[in-house]
Amino acid sequence: MGGCEDPKKCIEDLERREDVCLSKIRDLVDDHPDSHPFHLMMAGFDAFDLLNLGLAVTDASGRLLLANRTTERILEMRDGLQLTPRGVLQGSVLSCPGLMDALEQAANASLSEESKTNDLALAVQRPSGRRPLTLFVRSAEGLSEDGSPPTTAALVFILDPELPVEADAGELGQLYGFTVAETRLANLLMQGKSLEDCCAELGIRRPTACSHLRQLFKKTHVQRQSQLVSLLLKSIGLMSRKAAARKAPAAAVLLSSSRTKAQRDARFSRSLHSSGRRQ
Repeated sequence: MGGCEDPKKCIEDLERREDVCLSKIRDLVDDHPDSHPFHLMMAGFDAFDLLNLGLAVTDASGRLLLANRTTERILEMRDGLQLTPRGVLQGSVLSCPGLMDALEQAANASLSEESKTNDLALAVQRPSGRRPLTLFVRSAEGLSEDGSPPTTAALVFILDPELPVEADAGELGQLYGFTVAETRLANLLMQGKSLEDCCAELGIRRPTACSHLRQLFKKTHVQRQSQLVSLLLKSIGLMSRKAAARKAPAAAVLLSSSRTKAQRDARFSRSLHSSGRRQ
């Protein structure tokens, strides 16, 4: 973690830098709700939610500064990732022992004038036995004020392979002319199901499924099932319709430096743990 001759001064310096970063976030979001940067940031968070991609911003100590709704849902499950009572992002029960080092390395790299560190990819094991979460950690540009050193920040992108993939029937019909039955089969194939599994779930016989599959090939101009699935995922399947329907603000966690630490922690708890669950 590096040497620190006076822990008290180090802690005070870290808190001051955090307050600088949080103050800039507060100024951007709380004080200027009608400003262009505010709407750009909200649109950015919404875009990641549409892709079912979690986005979080932490400082070098792993403390969560910003998170979108997808990240919020993942943290609420406490299955691989969670927050400490102090709001620090960490793996749950040895699921990702290298996470803290990755966050510190990425955040500190944002201060370097040399080439930024490469993105770090981490697999987060899940106590439930579900497939691991995938994390990509990279440095963010440091924030600075006149006469003060820049703060550090890390970007964390979170992919959950267990999130459902389902395209809207009406949109598939508009794009490719699929019927309702063909859309149902296409959605199951995008979820990784075999043709036999699709038959069982749809309650149809294999010849009927093969007939639907041939129509899917014809309408999408592909010749193999793997090509069909790849095309559908790239064209429409990765978009989350549930996220698009939400009206709430995109940023789930916004901490204000104008409040005391206790007030910030209380607001943090209410924002991220609406169900009242805390570690």
